[in-house]
Amino acid sequence: MAVYLVTGAAGFIGANYVHFLLEREPDAHVVAVDYIGFAGNIANLDTAIGKVSFVQADIADLEAMEAIYRKHRPDFVVNFAAESHNDRAILGPSVFMRSNALGAQVMAEASRLVPVTSHVHVSTIEVYGELAAGQQWFTERSPLNAKTPYSAAKAAGDQMVRAYMATYPDLNVRMTHCANNYGRFQLPEKLIPLAVTNLLRGRKVPVYGDGLQSRDWLHVDDHCAAVHQVLHADLPPIPVAAGTDPGLLPIFDISARCEVTNLDIARRVCAELGLDPAEWIEHIPDRPNHDRRYLIDPTKLETELGWAPTREFDAGIAETVAWYVSHRDWWEKIIAEKGDLGFDWSRVGPAAVG
Repeated sequence: MAVYLVTGAAGFIGANYVHFLLEREPDAHVVAVDYIGFAGNIANLDTAIGKVSFVQADIADLEAMEAIYRKHRPDFVVNFAAESHNDRAILGPSVFMRSNALGAQVMAEASRLVPVTSHVHVSTIEVYGELAAGQQWFTERSPLNAKTPYSAAKAAGDQMVRAYMATYPDLNVRMTHCANNYGRFQLPEKLIPLAVTNLLRGRKVPVYGDGLQSRDWLHVDDHCAAVHQVLHADLPPIPVAAGTDPGLLPIFDISARCEVTNLDIARRVCAELGLDPAEWIEHIPDRPNHDRRYLIDPTKLETELGWAPTREFDAGIAETVAWYVSHRDWWEKIIAEKGDLGFDWSRVGPAAVG
């Protein structure tokens, strides 16, 4: 029986991966770790409780993580745990640095001290920064050029994991960078669930600036399948040439090649709910240092591992909106506990928007 250790398991993507594992490998033992920070929500695992071993722990605490490893002896490790909201990172970057940088190092170290079959460090497209005018996309060979506190903390974690790859070649650690995810269980501070939950409460959809910031969108189910494929891939040893060519490292960028502006996302959500975008979208002050455009090329993942997305964007958006409509109790409880999750930068802080 395979033992999986999944961190960030009560978060958006981590919870979806736990459910993916339970469906894909029902006989596996899943150890779900989360410290239940701002974005953690144990309710995301409601239907999995009793099927997994849940441990509340901080991935930046080496003593705690090593103890978990020694108790459960995982075969496979997937580290989703991260603070991931650019707006909150601007107001409080220190917690992002702890989870995203130190946490990444601690997880790699735990896998070094208590060896595992393979370990995937899950990162983000945003470590590459902002695409230059005329640049088509980023690849695994692109330099890390993060420019926000959130993405810089993730890039710091990436650099440490790359150092572990090169220094401890028997560790068998892999890395992924994903496009913007959407789907069930996403905290309603992110664009799509914020838009849906605002509209369902009679509030407008807040769009930063002109709304023409362009993003690369990926359904969370496709992301989970890609991560699982990377985790189990039979990869060759890291060549010496990887020291100067990061494209030769076991790093894979995950994208469905679906580029959509924030404004168009807001319009699509309005349309799904039968509302006129002209009446239900409002433009608000942009956040500081907002990346204009980014897109990644998944060719390496497609050609070397044979992965391909299966979720069509229009259908995926419709399904996602419908999920939030039918799970009102889930998000209303979150808002009751955390308060309104929109940010109004004219007041420099989180505030009700609409």
